Amino acid sequence: MAEDKNISYLNKDFGDFKSALQQYAKTYFPNTYNDFSEATPGNMFIEMAAYVGDAMSFYLDTQTQENFLLYAKEKENLYAQAYVMGYRPKASYAANTTVDIYQLLPTSSGTPNPSPDYTQYGLIIPANTVLTSTSTGIKFLTTEQIDFTNTGSAEITYASNEYYLIKKSVPAISTEVKETTINVGINQKFVTANIVDTNILQILNVTGSGGINDIWYEVPYLAQSSIFKKIANPTYSTDQVPYLLQLQRVPKRFVSRILSDNTLQLEFGAGLTSNKDSKIIPTAENIIYGSVPGISLINNNYNEASVFYTQEYGLIPSGSLTVKYLVGGGINSNVVVDDLTIIDTSNVTFPSGITGITANFVKSSIASNNPFPAVGGRDGDTVEEIRQNALYSYSTQLRAVTKDDYIVRALSMPADYGAVSKAYISQDLYSNPQETVTTLQQNNPLALDLYILSYNSNKQLITASTTLKNNLVTYLNQYRMATDAINIRDAYYINIGINFDITVLSGYSNKDILTACISSLKDYFSIDNWQINQPLSLSDIQNKLLQVRGVQSVVKLEVTNKQGGDYSQYGYDIAGATKNNNIYPSLDPAIFEVRFPNTDIQGRVVVS
Repeated sequence: MAEDKNISYLNKDFGDFKSALQQYAKTYFPNTYNDFSEATPGNMFIEMAAYVGDAMSFYLDTQTQENFLLYAKEKENLYAQAYVMGYRPKASYAANTTVDIYQLLPTSSGTPNPSPDYTQYGLIIPANTVLTSTSTGIKFLTTEQIDFTNTGSAEITYASNEYYLIKKSVPAISTEVKETTINVGINQKFVTANIVDTNILQILNVTGSGGINDIWYEVPYLAQSSIFKKIANPTYSTDQVPYLLQLQRVPKRFVSRILSDNTLQLEFGAGLTSNKDSKIIPTAENIIYGSVPGISLINNNYNEASVFYTQEYGLIPSGSLTVKYLVGGGINSNVVVDDLTIIDTSNVTFPSGITGITANFVKSSIASNNPFPAVGGRDGDTVEEIRQNALYSYSTQLRAVTKDDYIVRALSMPADYGAVSKAYISQDLYSNPQETVTTLQQNNPLALDLYILSYNSNKQLITASTTLKNNLVTYLNQYRMATDAINIRDAYYINIGINFDITVLSGYSNKDILTACISSLKDYFSIDNWQINQPLSLSDIQNKLLQVRGVQSVVKLEVTNKQGGDYSQYGYDIAGATKNNNIYPSLDPAIFEVRFPNTDIQGRVVVS
């Protein structure tokens, strides 16, 4: 019978392995080998074996470490684990800024008081218009269309008897469009194609050989068969919502991922184009299509892709595909103020169709400038950023779980579908919801009420339109838990005015101090600083006034309610809502707003 020998399996480094081997030889071969000096051939073989054990132990520890997101160090492994966790690493970050676009407008003829002729000579400057940095040559793209025929948000910066200089602002990002063609072969399941470039930001579109109708859509995962689709809103002129939000099923789909060498990889599905991609009704007989039979069907993993669709993870492409994508960003894309002065006007049009010398002059008058520096541009994610972002992504999984999650989701809905400016959420307080309420799920006693408001073109609070609410319902449905129900309700806005009297220290100009006080309150009451159900502190207002250098005392401070006309239709008892020097909003979620700061904030300097 073989002898049981005591072997240690806990050795990790060269010294431990060498000591263990020497001890093993002393224990089991005391008479065969007993010379353990450094210069002997036997010691050489012991050290060689210890070296092999040390190297194998190192590689074993390293490979084990690379399997855990918290400890992995190799970028390629981190990228793979990040995608598993639901986070998409970034190869680059684009800088962004706000650009002012100018155009000259001739005065309208035949009127006693000449005004800008928006109707005939107003230009349309499309989204994705190219701007170029004067100093660096870096390209920027506008993210929204500018319509000079629409007087909303237009600012007149210069006026004469013949022309007005009109300004509008638009966001811009440091990027440019590139195009390439990829060949994907024929009938290859889950085929991949790589785009080799630097600072790739995202895919714009992918089209096949069938033309503009042969479109492939990007999805987060191939098993996801629906995307958000933008549809032009026919009532845009009245509700100021550019697009309607709908869900569209897309059999032609792909996923993209950035690899560790910053290559962009596209992967397509495994469905055959000869099969019709249609929805089937699940029954007890066909529910097992696509599943792997097991010992018990109860334990089978059913998914939407295998149950509801004849295709598996989208169609297989064939031949060549044309890919348009965005590149840019990086640390060098952060340009200084007054640098984006070169604008491409090749796609600018007159909606009125007017032509002639005046029209050509107006088109040549287009100018651009960035009043703020472009910031935010930097290189792609570092190893530690990928690790931390992946951990965060896994914990959230894009689902709205808490009340705050729903607020953030509502506020983050893209502005193309209507901008939610203010949001507040609470437990459903109504047993019978209002008739105008838009709901995600009705008759749920555990429903939440999401109160929202929007802005008009002057950044003043207004009630959200029905179109915006419907878009919000479609948007939130993709992120809410199945058991959650959300009632979309209108919050109230209470318009107020501020009247104050102050005394001024000797040696200071009354006019300058009064102007500084009004400016301080304008900043304090900026609508960006206020949220629904936030009380108004009279002490804070007094402190703001007293912090203005030169103010001796606040003699009087009065808050009044503004109602009717251009103000809110809802009146409010300010005196009745005041307690302990605080003005509280109503039980119905409401927000205080100084609607016209230039006229609603009034002050006087009095003699003490």
